[in-house]
Amino acid sequence: MALSLSRASALVRPDRLPFRPDGERDAFQRYVLGPFGIELDFDRLERSPNVGFTELAEGVLDALPQPIDSPDLLVFAYALPDLFPLTAVTAHLNHLLGGHSHSFGVSEQGLPAPFTALKIADAYARSGRCDTLALFVCEQNTLPYADPLVDDNDLVNSAALLYFDGNGGYEFAGTRGGPVLGELVSELTADLDPDSTLLVAGPWIAPEHLDATGLPVRQSAAGSYCTSVWLELARHHADWAGTYRHIVLCDTDPRTDRSQVALLRLRLADSGESP
Repeated sequence: MALSLSRASALVRPDRLPFRPDGERDAFQRYVLGPFGIELDFDRLERSPNVGFTELAEGVLDALPQPIDSPDLLVFAYALPDLFPLTAVTAHLNHLLGGHSHSFGVSEQGLPAPFTALKIADAYARSGRCDTLALFVCEQNTLPYADPLVDDNDLVNSAALLYFDGNGGYEFAGTRGGPVLGELVSELTADLDPDSTLLVAGPWIAPEHLDATGLPVRQSAAGSYCTSVWLELARHHADWAGTYRHIVLCDTDPRTDRSQVALLRLRLADSGESP
């Protein structure tokens, strides 16, 4: 059975929380950053928003239109590290949702992390090991050191929650990655009607590359690294279902110049098949 998107929520938090000293966190970060000659910048921490993964994940869960309980699979995807890296956010979410989910995180991949998470979940579903999925995609901007990606692009604290089951709308139909965006899009859309296929692009792709695809395009605004297209999907998937049979999510990682694309296709409600 293919997983299809049933409901979703999106969250952006422009607010700030007070700085919270934490000796264990500081010791861990010194251990990790010290070999690279990076010192902790406490002045930076004190003036930062200090909204971490826990607050974002709880907030986007509360924003879900209908509550969920114990999904078979719970995956937490992120590209930038948490404010409190020793916090087991995935386990915390599992507890909040009943404590019976198989749960894990996907990270250390940069922007492709959510794409990989969905690919893993699809493999679980097709092997018969899950019928429901809660996919969290989170990004926070408080770091104890300077990061040009965060600082120069005004990244915001944001999160998307996508809940998949067997009765939703768009279902996952594959993902690919590589250095040339146009080739990846062409491979996934070669047999699709361009008028009923929407290309949802992240902010890192140059407009001329999007125009070259010949598809209708919706490009997300600047201000996020890995959450951009997932925020768009969470906000608009129900509206898009009335116009587009296929959604192509795509973005290019500014740190590697490698692109990632994923295809979602609309499930036929009466038969459970995709057009």
